[in-house]
Amino acid sequence: MWTYYTKLAWLSIKKTPVLSVLMVVAIATGIAASLTTLTLYSVMASNPLAHKNDSLFRLQLDSWTTEWEVGFPNAMPVNITYKDAKAIYFADRADQTLLMARAGLTLERPDSDLEPTSEPSRLTTNSFFEFFDVEFVYGAPWSDSADRNGEQVAVISEGMNNRYFDGADSVGEAILLEEEIYTVVGVVSDKWSMIPNVYDFQTGGFAGPPQIYAPFFNFERRSFPIWGMIQGWKHEDTSTHAQYLESEMIWVQAWVSLIGERQFQDFNQYIHDYINEQKQLGRFDRPLKFALSTPEKWLELGQIVSRDNQILVALALAFLLVCLVNSVVLLLAKFLRKAPEAGLRRALGASRGAIFVQHLTEAAAIGLAGGLLGLMLSSLGLAGIRSLYSSYDAIAVINNFTLLAALVLALASSLLSGLIPAWQVSRAEPSRYLKTQ
Repeated sequence: MWTYYTKLAWLSIKKTPVLSVLMVVAIATGIAASLTTLTLYSVMASNPLAHKNDSLFRLQLDSWTTEWEVGFPNAMPVNITYKDAKAIYFADRADQTLLMARAGLTLERPDSDLEPTSEPSRLTTNSFFEFFDVEFVYGAPWSDSADRNGEQVAVISEGMNNRYFDGADSVGEAILLEEEIYTVVGVVSDKWSMIPNVYDFQTGGFAGPPQIYAPFFNFERRSFPIWGMIQGWKHEDTSTHAQYLESEMIWVQAWVSLIGERQFQDFNQYIHDYINEQKQLGRFDRPLKFALSTPEKWLELGQIVSRDNQILVALALAFLLVCLVNSVVLLLAKFLRKAPEAGLRRALGASRGAIFVQHLTEAAAIGLAGGLLGLMLSSLGLAGIRSLYSSYDAIAVINNFTLLAALVLALASSLLSGLIPAWQVSRAEPSRYLKTQ
């Protein structure tokens, strides 16, 4: 029976090609606008660390001055001081503690003629690679002892490995970072990326991954060019590197892994005691306050998805609704022109249900065609966004959500635009049209 209705729908569409194309284009335009905005929103609003939401936490300490507030949603500094970070790390009270800072390191190969390049880098403890599910092509993260001793080892990206080592396994090879010799211990796959960038949205929620990684406590030996956020609230003499590390400058990002409620409570108590201890030393003037935010909460605080994004999605769906109203009007006009034919079929024994299904099938065919065209238009729209905004290269792409949304919107459009016209024509009285024949 469906084959028969599909055949009737095709014959009806061929009889009015211009009107049918107009309806397809109207639906496609609305679907394309909705798909484009929904695709971007779905990626922006996602949590790539949802599977670690009960064990991974971003640490904040409220060591700010009482004289003015911090411009962050929870009114605390985003990062912590180096001396606090070091104390918490070596206290070893969490399952794992991650300290890191974004830097810009100059990379070159000692025996190469290639020009050195300054690359986005991360000085970090080795937990980074496990916390954020980093994929390796060669090698592995450095050891815990390399972390604690600030050894001169490094992990580089696959792109850097291709540039300086022609894609070969570079583990054990020497590179120069800031004119110092480091040994490569691993190569991170270029396929790895975290969107949105949960671990460091301060430099952009959709910024690309680092190209170089080195142990965090290399900071004990010397300074490095910091490319991340640095905040301070008091005048201090930081003319030497040692003075800078001991200052109240806030620039270190800290995460902890806490397994189970007992460890979570124990770590909370440790931080509580640590802040009280620092208060006795004349620090932490504000009321005792700190935060352990899950990845989900951290993304919320970072406001990766702005109010403007939500409004844009609402406007796109409203535009789709306008397109559907136009389609309803066009379908109603088309089906009412076919009312005599429907009346004749009713006189020959067809039920109202059969007439209704026949015309709803035609509406579904138009809606599905609009969905397919809308998907293609959305693909072009996303390509345009990628060409305008390079930071959107990884999010402005057709994904499984886009395909599912296209199918759902096409079916919903078919039903919403076809229900009233199909119902109206199925109510046609046979006697009225037989008298006019």
